[in-house]
Amino acid sequence: MLSPEGRALVAEVDHLAEEVLAPEKEPAEPMTGKQAKNIRGTANAFYFVTVALSLLLSVTMLLNAFAPNGVMGMRFFVELTNAMLKQVPRGSLLITVMRPSGKIEPGDIVTYNALPGDPDSPRLTRIVDERLESGGKTIFRTKRAGNAAPDSMPINMTHILGVKLVVIPGAGYVVSFLQTYAAGLAVLAAALCVAAVAMRRWAGMEHPELRKRKRRKAKRKGRVQHAVI
Repeated sequence: MLSPEGRALVAEVDHLAEEVLAPEKEPAEPMTGKQAKNIRGTANAFYFVTVALSLLLSVTMLLNAFAPNGVMGMRFFVELTNAMLKQVPRGSLLITVMRPSGKIEPGDIVTYNALPGDPDSPRLTRIVDERLESGGKTIFRTKRAGNAAPDSMPINMTHILGVKLVVIPGAGYVVSFLQTYAAGLAVLAAALCVAAVAMRRWAGMEHPELRKRKRRKAKRKGRVQHAVI
């Protein structure tokens, strides 16, 4: 049997033999200009998606902030029923404006709460079928689109939230989706932005031509600023 010193010497010889006989590792090929451009193009696409998501989330936050009381007399509602399929298709974003009772006429489309003062009561969108004066107050009979008979319950100005101003088909689905997944989409936008920055820096570090272009641009910018001064 070998002594401890002998075993250590054999192990060292084996290690040296492995290093000598091991095949040489080929150096990694440098990134080509086409690969760098593709990476930067992907990064730019990530930037675009990030900006688009940020804008959509900002609009959704503004709608959430202004929907309860409106802004400049306008309110925003997402239509989720088929009651007004032709005039206000399901999934539309309905923008309403408040009018005095004297300017609400038959044929107008109104959005109202079934129970005035109760924000949790059903919100309905209907056509004004008839306008009546009763005891010095104006009341309205409404109906669904395509229905000959009016709804059984008349409404007055305490019910009405607004009169249709603009309908944007399909936009309501987008707003509902953004409202539901706002937190996740914000995280996704941040992750895409970080990935885009990392990809652009990586392409710039790995491909020397991109660094040269960047230096040339910086020099030209410095000369322009110096000439202006």
